Amino acid sequence: MINALPIGFVAVCAALWTAPVFGGELTSAQIRAELVGRSMGWWEQSGWFQGHILFSADGSAEITVDHPNVTGDRGRWFIKGDELCTEWGEIRAAEKCYTIERGSDGRFITSGGNIFEIRETGV
Repeated sequence: MINALPIGFVAVCAALWTAPVFGGELTSAQIRAELVGRSMGWWEQSGWFQGHILFSADGSAEITVDHPNVTGDRGRWFIKGDELCTEWGEIRAAEKCYTIERGSDGRFITSGGNIFEIRETGV
């Protein structure tokens, strides 16, 4: 005869199974699932540059720099290993790749010193 598991135990296991893991580098699958198609604010850890960024499912990317000088650009993004890579038309034509960690505050930190924060539509 199989004993039933206590409901509390099952609930805790389910919460642990679905909760995002904080810290550690994201895998390529996690990058796609969590960042692609999401409007994000971004800024440098030093706080100098900031703006918005969008990685679209078709591999295109859009970026705005809202501070210190307003500008914008279009380019492309792709995954190489477990790194997110970007090439921009004017801001930076050379390919640059970053690892990404999920912070405990729900923000994403790149190995290049940028922070991404998912913005809800209309905010």
